[in-house]
Amino acid sequence: LSVLIYFSATPTSYERKSSKDVLKRVTANALLSLLAVSKSAQKCALEANFIGSCMDQMKHIHAQLNLDSLRPGKTMQKKKEDGIFQELKTVMQLLRNCLYRNEKCKAAALEMHLVSVLHSLWPWLLLDDSLMQTALHLLCVYTANYPSGCGSLCWASGGPSLVQTTQRSAVGNSLMHSIVKIASQAPPENNIIQQMAFTLLSNLVVSHDCRGVIQKSNFLQNFLSLSFPKGGNKSLSTLASLWLKLLLNISFGEDGQQMIMKLNGSLDQLIEMSKYKHKNGQHPALLILHNICFSPANKPQILANDEAISILSACLESDSLATQRIGAAALWALLHNYQKVISRKTLKFFFLSLSLALLQSEGNQLEAYHLKCLENLVQLLNS
Repeated sequence: LSVLIYFSATPTSYERKSSKDVLKRVTANALLSLLAVSKSAQKCALEANFIGSCMDQMKHIHAQLNLDSLRPGKTMQKKKEDGIFQELKTVMQLLRNCLYRNEKCKAAALEMHLVSVLHSLWPWLLLDDSLMQTALHLLCVYTANYPSGCGSLCWASGGPSLVQTTQRSAVGNSLMHSIVKIASQAPPENNIIQQMAFTLLSNLVVSHDCRGVIQKSNFLQNFLSLSFPKGGNKSLSTLASLWLKLLLNISFGEDGQQMIMKLNGSLDQLIEMSKYKHKNGQHPALLILHNICFSPANKPQILANDEAISILSACLESDSLATQRIGAAALWALLHNYQKVISRKTLKFFFLSLSLALLQSEGNQLEAYHLKCLENLVQLLNS
């Protein structure tokens, strides 16, 4: 394994091909497969400073690209033929597999300013779709279940030690802003790249700083312009599904729940989207409605929307246990500490809906949950 790491971290000659370069490509392919499946290989790579070597290679490639751009007649096609783009792609793939589900490797990448290096390469990545896809895939792996890594994309430098905390980017020049720009393309120049940008944003919104960038950029306004299929086709588009996944992750925090509701028309949009079929039997629109019900600031607007209450109440009569749970929990959340402004008529409506759901549960695992809901409603009706 040490031999594989040594050869894969050796700089490639771009001007001429050599037997060493051929061996390096074979070695890199072997290491790619090994890092993807072996925690021991990842540990060995970390101990051998493989991540640092990859960073150095990427910096070297960046310098080489900048130098080549000053040479007359050095076209993009020539750069590809020289293999410099393929070299960069391979290094990013190696890093991706090394970071996969490994928090220690991610911490090392954070310390070595992975985001800063990628940000410096960003103008070159924009020139080649294959490179951009690889870079976004690397960032998806890096940010998955790693809030510290997510937050680093909002820094102007990509790392806390390069600048003072007070100098963190808030003016639109961070990598986070660049990713939001890609996701905002309409119509998209490349659907796959836009989809990967949405997937990355879905990871990033667990970070408060990233949510702040999204809110200030007005990116969420694009959600209101989504169009829906008409006629017999009742399935949402891929882009609509990506939006729902992003909003669902945003809605896990109270600030995100309020962020969604501050979009004028977002509630009606979510209600409409909840009527469509979703892949794998999931209910992202309903889950978002469920989550925003937990924010006290959102309750008046939701309770004033008869269609929203009807949809949540209808969930209690669904054949799906998951849908019943979503509806019951959402209604319970709306009632919690809010009985003074809810009419007795509305409370009785909830009571009847939950009673019907209880009759249909027939001893299943939801029965205890429905009973608890009913007990709370009885207390409210008697108060």
